[in-house]
Parts: sequence; structure tokens; C-alpha cells
Amino acid sequence: MVYDLHTLQNRFYLSGNALATLHTAIPLLINYLNSPESKINAIAFPDEGACKRFKGLFEPAFPNWEIVTCGKVRDGEKRIVTIQDGNPKGLHCVIVDDLVQTGGTLVECANAIKAAGGTSVSAFVTHAVFPTGWDRFSRSNGGPFENFFVTNSNPTVTNRLPSDDCFRVLDLFDVVLRDLE
Repeated sequence: MVYDLHTLQNRFYLSGNALATLHTAIPLLINYLNSPESKINAIAFPDEGACKRFKGLFEPAFPNWEIVTCGKVRDGEKRIVTIQDGNPKGLHCVIVDDLVQTGGTLVECANAIKAAGGTSVSAFVTHAVFPTGWDRFSRSNGGPFENFFVTNSNPTVTNRLPSDDCFRVLDLFDVVLRDLE
């Protein structure tokens, strides 16, 4: 079982007697978004690829929510992220993607949403890699996210995240059990 595979061609990395079945952790986020605790009222994607992979999972659950899609262009080492579609003005947005490494695109997407009038920005990724650390997202370091949701798909990383900051670890256990049935 593979959750929120980054690119479909990775499915074919497994060969021989191994067959990957594709699943998603998005129901964990949808459960939170439906909770009374959530202020989030818009979905955002950092790029067209994430929009194509995940938009269809959110539209039935939140048919009247604004969908914001960002796009990036690289200029050497610099990322230039702009809003390609949607209007975040006055909304509490959550940026949804499959994984985070350094998080540069997520941060720039959050900055673009705030510059366009977004009230607050959170992020959700299934897989937290953070090869250079998670400090840049921390509120104490001026991180841009109200909440940064991750699953525990990579417990060596998520077990070290501070629980008194923006990070919220969503447990995959029940999702995996359901998908095994």
C-alpha cells in the first residue's frame, strides 16, 4: 500500500512480485476540516500537479469552498510563486501536497496567498521528509503557517516535531486498517 505517491511512474519502481496499491491520506485532513475546531474554509495547491491529484477529493466534501492554485517558475535558485487560479482574500486556506522536503514552494505559496489577502495559511502533506530540518516552519522562527499538518508516515521525522508549535501529526493507523479491509 502506497499513500499519496509523488509521481505515478514511481509505482513501477516496484517490480516482480510486488504490486503497489495506491491510497490517500486526504480523509484525515477532511475529518479535521469538518471538525468544529477548524477555521479553514479554502483549499490551496502549490502547483497544478497537486491540484490534479487532490482537487477531486475535496470538491464533493466542500463544494462551495474556494480552490486556489499556485504555480512556480524557477529563476536560478529562486522560486517565483504566483496564484494562477482562485481568490484567497479573507479566507483561511490550507495548502495541500503529497510531501515536503525543504518546503520552499510551500512557503512561497503561503506568502503569495497572504499577499493576496488570505487571512491565514496552514499546510498539509502526507509525507514529511525535512532533510534540512523543520525549523523554518516553526512559529518561533517566523514560519508562515498557522498549522502544519503531517501524517506519521515517516515517524523518524514526525516523532521529533515539537508538539507546542504549528505541527499537528495525523495518525495513519485507522486509515491503513480501513484500507486493509
